[in-house]
Amino acid sequence: MTPVLTVNLLRVLFVTFCTTIGGLVGDQVNNNTLAGVAAGIVFGLLVVLADRLLKGFSLRAFSSATLGLLLGLFFANLLIASDIIRYQSDLTQWSVRLVVYCTFGYLGMMLAMRSNRDEFSLIIPYVRFARETMEHEPLVVSG
Repeated sequence: MTPVLTVNLLRVLFVTFCTTIGGLVGDQVNNNTLAGVAAGIVFGLLVVLADRLLKGFSLRAFSSATLGLLLGLFFANLLIASDIIRYQSDLTQWSVRLVVYCTFGYLGMMLAMRSNRDEFSLIIPYVRFARETMEHEPLVVSG
């Protein structure tokens, strides 16, 4: 477990970095360093807030969600590639694509995050999620 002091120091350094970059960008874009600094602080604090909200989110859940998102977007792409909406207006096509991609992405993430380890091995063969902390009994070979 990472000490709390180290995590808080990294957060302060990240917000400071965002503030500095925001000031530099603000100065280059519209000669308004103060607005850039404020935008950098807000951005840095929002990222730290997102980090705090994701505190209980594990790496396994993240990888499952990412794989589910990719699979959902793949199937959405297959559905959209069928040109079932080709004769609709551009706005309708854009709206349907947005809904299909969001729906399939969401469903893919939720299904993957709810899956257990055995179901995951069907998707990625030869990969087993097992703890390696257990020590195995020594093997004695006699001849």
